Amino acid sequence: MRSFSASGYLLFTLWGVVLAVLSHGWQLTALAVLELVFGLAWNREGLRPLRRLRFWIFISTALALGPFLTPSAGLTLEGVSLGWSGLWAGLEMAGRALTLTLAFSLGLSALSLSDLMALFDRLRLRGLGFALGVAMNLLQTLEEMATVTFQTIRLRGGLARPIVALRLFLVTLVSNTLRYGDQIVDAAAVRAFDPNSDGFSRGGATTRSRTADGVLLLALLASGALLIALG
Repeated sequence: MRSFSASGYLLFTLWGVVLAVLSHGWQLTALAVLELVFGLAWNREGLRPLRRLRFWIFISTALALGPFLTPSAGLTLEGVSLGWSGLWAGLEMAGRALTLTLAFSLGLSALSLSDLMALFDRLRLRGLGFALGVAMNLLQTLEEMATVTFQTIRLRGGLARPIVALRLFLVTLVSNTLRYGDQIVDAAAVRAFDPNSDGFSRGGATTRSRTADGVLLLALLASGALLIALG
């Protein structure tokens, strides 16, 4: 059972993103530690990116590019001119990428699509919640349509003319997506869906305020203020 409601996890995401943007140097290290502690305590599933090799390749790339993006970096006759400032810039880029990724992963991975839709309903943004639900459910369908379209073009020898094949692929994918979207809108209309009404979704218990959310809010505010004050 989750310790916080959907609002609590979204609050954590917002907190992590804001601090990742405002923090520098050791503050990013402290923020990463706080996010790791949160993940180990309340959402270990959100730490999944740390177990993926491609994530660390991305972090290593940010670290390696940092020295080349500083004003003091350049190419000379002796080779590449780099300095300690470039190294620190790379470390800061990698740290910011790490903290931003953890903020989104730890916050959003704990929420289901129904949680997000219910939260939008509670905020009187029912139409936005419906659009989000349609978009998320459409992703799997789009992947399947793209795969079928590509295989059809390949089996018919369309790859021999790449430009024509790309045009056919895009036209087919866009037209099928629009047709599928029209079917969803028609189905919602038949079921008398009205984004301006208040009775479609009640949100359930996941969006209700909880005491744990209040404690989390106080903890996030205190730790964020401490990080900024000591910076």
